[in-house]
Amino acid sequence: MNTLLLKLLFTIQGVGAASGLIYNDGQLYVISDNSNYLYHYSIDQQTLNQTLLIDRSINVDVPKKKKADLEAMTVSDSTLYIIGSGSSAKRNTLLNYHLGTDKTTTINIRRVYQSLRKTYSIAKEDFNIEGALFVNDELWLFNRGNGPSQQNGIFILSRDTFSPKAFHKVALPSLDNVPLGFTDAIWVDGKVYFTAAAEGGGSSYHDGGIRGTVLGCLNPETMQTEYTEIISKTQKFEGITVFKKTASRVEFLLCEDPDNGSNTSAIYRLSYDLPD
Repeated sequence: MNTLLLKLLFTIQGVGAASGLIYNDGQLYVISDNSNYLYHYSIDQQTLNQTLLIDRSINVDVPKKKKADLEAMTVSDSTLYIIGSGSSAKRNTLLNYHLGTDKTTTINIRRVYQSLRKTYSIAKEDFNIEGALFVNDELWLFNRGNGPSQQNGIFILSRDTFSPKAFHKVALPSLDNVPLGFTDAIWVDGKVYFTAAAEGGGSSYHDGGIRGTVLGCLNPETMQTEYTEIISKTQKFEGITVFKKTASRVEFLLCEDPDNGSNTSAIYRLSYDLPD
């Protein structure tokens, strides 16, 4: 059993419902599932800036029926890729935010999501993208199994064309008899580390009662979970990024979504001793 140490590092005022984060060069980039902004937080200066990604009539505290539900974010070649969950018709957006130039491009990926559901026989109510990674020439999308059929899994897409290549179902345990579902993932030293939350209700659309979150490690060759350990039994963590790393230890940053309407985001540091 590896040692996990969880500590509240700081809070960000003005950002609620945090759903993903990327740490890059002293800046913490945060997305929210009910906002159309990308938030930039300077850890050293403790200052917050924001970039409007999608310009609509309501851009903060967007009602559930209208929100883009930005849930997944990854980085490659100085570009942030910010992805909607696909769990309703308005949640099919891919945004490319170019670090340095602040330029944003928008792609409608409705047909990509339709192709994934059709190719791998995933019902709409079971489709809910919560994490993303680039692995060589592939894009991996992590489906959260909080729908009726509990379809935790990883869609493998061509990086260039977004065409489907594979879908791997991933078996996750339960937490106090409540099924776990992916909430985010990160690549570290050839392994996939992920967060998965237990939430009552069995819906990819409606929030349920929070039952806790685990950290897990997945072998990308076998697509088997090698390790899970409870982070918290009272909190839902929806984003994970690498903060600091040595040969023996990695420090992740996690963002919490308490589902309480608060306009404050708590950022936690999770220290993990890497296996020998």
